[in-house]
Amino acid sequence: MPNSMLLPMFSPFSLLHWHTSLDPQLKLRIKSPVDAYSHHSSASRDALMSCGLQGDGLWLELRGTTLYSPFSGAFSRKNQTGQHLLFAHPSGLKLVLDFPLYCQDKLGVGFHWLVGEQAHVQAGQPLLHYDKALLSQPDQSFGLFLRVVPHPKIQRIHCRTGYHQALQDDVLAIQLVTTQDV
Repeated sequence: MPNSMLLPMFSPFSLLHWHTSLDPQLKLRIKSPVDAYSHHSSASRDALMSCGLQGDGLWLELRGTTLYSPFSGAFSRKNQTGQHLLFAHPSGLKLVLDFPLYCQDKLGVGFHWLVGEQAHVQAGQPLLHYDKALLSQPDQSFGLFLRVVPHPKIQRIHCRTGYHQALQDDVLAIQLVTTQDV
């Protein structure tokens, strides 16, 4: 089935809520790790991402060429091709980023890693320079998929539509479960 025929998977259990601005009362926030426009995951041309099989997430249409650590904690990556980039905060929060699957075919070309496959990173630390010209496909926006790993303490994940400047703008605000919600 062509990608244009895929519809976003409806998920009545989705924790992701889209807004034009984030509620200032939500204190647990994640800075954007890249310069990008945020979109619902269905905006991706990557079939696995757009159909919802990778879970709740957003498509970040990349504008810059550098990936930064959104917070201090442990960082790991599956390989050289930008698959399964995992950020683990000391609180237990985990954030996963994935470049499109077709990037695997490039065998790491277009990715200039500034850290090893496993590292302790600081908030704002540059981790990767990527070459959009080498990694992009014709007639497709180039981006990555961002998702928060499910956690029992997370009630909702709020994201803001629009442009996000790396390390300046909050891309997510997380609403935790309170004792009244249990």
